[in-house]
Amino acid sequence: MRQPEHWGDGIVKTPGMTRAEVETALARAGLDVPERERRDIADAAHFVDEMAERVRGKRAMGAEPAHVFPPPGA
Repeated sequence: MRQPEHWGDGIVKTPGMTRAEVETALARAGLDVPERERRDIADAAHFVDEMAERVRGKRAMGAEPAHVFPPPGA
């Protein structure tokens, strides 16, 4: 199946993790990841960074749904 030409236009590719950073992160987390998957993790790490940047930041009180809707029975 062929992908559309506009596929991925909105993705801003930032640098992935280095191999040393992947090794350090996996060791710190106590994860035993097979060797064949470590390179994929390093290559895809930029997606995690980009998603985290989109959700960080100050939000108004109304941005939290728990503050907008009263609890049942209130």
